[in-house]
Amino acid sequence: MLLRAAGGILVITATSAGGILAAERIRNQYEQLKYLQKLICLLRSEILYARSYLGEAFGRIGSKAKSPYREWMYELCSRMEERTGTAFSGIWENSTGKCLKDAGLPGNELARLADLGNQLGIADADMQVKLLDLYLDELSKSMDELREGMKMKIRLCRCLGVMSGIFVMILLY
Repeated sequence: MLLRAAGGILVITATSAGGILAAERIRNQYEQLKYLQKLICLLRSEILYARSYLGEAFGRIGSKAKSPYREWMYELCSRMEERTGTAFSGIWENSTGKCLKDAGLPGNELARLADLGNQLGIADADMQVKLLDLYLDELSKSMDELREGMKMKIRLCRCLGVMSGIFVMILLY
């Protein structure tokens, strides 16, 4: 009897931990979007006020960024300085997919970020700033949508973790 009770408690604890981890993934997505927004604002400022070209701006921002964004910025900077003849859109898309695939960004936002490079590389400085402003607006809307449902999803993940543990415990008895 005591062994069954201990097993039941372990099952409930394990499923509750799974629910908590799922809730943390949701919260982490929002935090990653906030950090991405900060980096894009820094890029915008580098282009607008410092009049830096993109490679130089990526190097400066990379020195301040946290991982994996630091690696992403340094990758962009080094690939641009190589001057291999590869189009900027290809460099941006490859670096984004390679460095940020495990960053915790939602899939649709990662695709939109990869698409930003298609437009960013062919524009002059003023147009780049406008494109970044447009992307920041879209990012803010995505963040607002995520924030609206975030509390409910987090609560739901936690409750489902506990409830599934109780359900499994009932089935085992």
